[in-house]
Amino acid sequence: MASFIDLILLLLMIFLMIPFLISALISIWVYRDSKKKGMNAFTWVLTVWIIPFFIGLILYLKARD
Repeated sequence: MASFIDLILLLLMIFLMIPFLISALISIWVYRDSKKKGMNAFTWVLTVWIIPFFIGLILYLKARD
């Protein structure tokens, strides 16, 4: 029974970490891209982190053109 609970906890940790890692990778890309384009990188990274469901990323992609 303990191994089943350990498996459930491992799967839960994996499923919680995947969205965090995706968000971190997107934030790194937004930081580097906004620095290249001469935009305020800190503001855009916060926007991508704070606004949920990739809406912040969509706003950044619209603003960078």
